[in-house]
Amino acid sequence: MRIVAAHVAECALPLPRPVTLGPTTITKREFIALRLVAEDGTVGDAITYPRNGPIYEALQRMAPALLDTCVTDRRATIDGYLARHVNNRAAYMKAASLADIALWDLAAKQAGLPLHRMLGAARHEIPVMIVAGYRLEQRTVEDLCAEVERRCEEGYERIKIMLSGTDRRLDERVIAQAYAIAGDRLCADAHWAFDGIADAAFGLRGIDGIGLRFIEDPFGPHRAGLYGDFSRMLRTPLASGEDLPDPQALMELSRHIDILRIDATTCGGVSAANALMAMADLSGKTVLPHVFLPVHAQLAGAHRAVAAVELIPDEAEACPMFDLLEGRPDIRNGMLTIDETPGAGFRLRWPEVVRHASKPILTFESERTAAH
Repeated sequence: MRIVAAHVAECALPLPRPVTLGPTTITKREFIALRLVAEDGTVGDAITYPRNGPIYEALQRMAPALLDTCVTDRRATIDGYLARHVNNRAAYMKAASLADIALWDLAAKQAGLPLHRMLGAARHEIPVMIVAGYRLEQRTVEDLCAEVERRCEEGYERIKIMLSGTDRRLDERVIAQAYAIAGDRLCADAHWAFDGIADAAFGLRGIDGIGLRFIEDPFGPHRAGLYGDFSRMLRTPLASGEDLPDPQALMELSRHIDILRIDATTCGGVSAANALMAMADLSGKTVLPHVFLPVHAQLAGAHRAVAAVELIPDEAEACPMFDLLEGRPDIRNGMLTIDETPGAGFRLRWPEVVRHASKPILTFESERTAAH
C-alpha cells in the first residue's frame, strides 16, 4: 500500500483558564496533526503537542519524502530520512515520530487489527493514572483534596498531582493532606521546577519518604544527567523521560531511574516506543507513558512493563485533545478497556482539525496520483 497524500495541520484550542506547569504557563493547547492517505483511500493519523517547537516546519520538509513509499517499508522510510539528516536529527525527531505512528496506523488498518493485537496482545485492559491538581495556585488545598478523594472513589490506583515547585511549604501541606486520603496511590509532578541537585533536595525534602508512588520531572530534559546522583539521595522513586529527544537518551536515563515516561509522539513513534517498552520489560523497569492515551493504550496492550496509561480528565480543562479525535476512552473503576478498532489508536476528526487550524493546512500529493 503506497502513500499518495499527506496533510499537516497545527491547531490551537484555547483553555478557559491558564495552566501553570513549573516555569511554563499555558493559555492554549496546541497540537500538530498528521494524516497520511494510502492509494486505497485509507488514512493514517497521528497527533502530538508541538510545545513551541518547529514541528509544523519539520513536517513541511519531511512530508514530501513520505509520498510513494510503501506502508510495509516504514522503518526504511523513517530511518532513511533521519539518516539523511543525521546532523540535524533532533529537529526532525518529533516529525518522524508522527510519521511512524501514522504509518503503523495504516499498517494495522490494512491488517484489520488494533495495534495491540498486531503486536501480539498481552492483555485487553490497563489501569489508568489520572492527573489532578491543576491550577494549584488558584485553588484551596481543601478543594484539591476533594478532587483526590473523588478520584479514589472512582477506582484510580495512581493519582498524580502537581507541585508548585516554588512554594515548598504549600507543596508539603498539599502532599500531606492528599496522602492522608489517597495513601500510596498518590504521585507528584514537579514539572522541571529545579535547576540543580541541591535546589531539588531542599525543595523536595519535606515530601520524600512520605510514601509517594513517584516524583516526576524535578529537572528539565537538558538536566537528565543529574538523575543518577539525585536518585541515590531519595527514598521516593523518580519518573522522567517524556521530553527526551530520542530512544538513545531514554536508554541512558533508564540506567538511573526505574520509571520511564515514554512518549511515542516524541521519541520516534510506535517503532521506538515498542522497542523501549520491550527493553524496560527485560531490565525490570516500569513504563508510564505520557498522555496521548489512544496510542499508548495500544502499546500497553502488548507490553506488561506498562503499569498504567495517563489521562488528563475533561473536567481539568487542561488538554482538549479528544475534541480533535473520534471516540472516548472506555474507563470503568479506574481500568481502561483497550479499543478494538483497527489502527494505532488516533482517529482524527479532520473537520475539527481544520476548524481549529492556526496555520494553513499543508497538503502534499504524489505526482503519480496527480497525473491521473
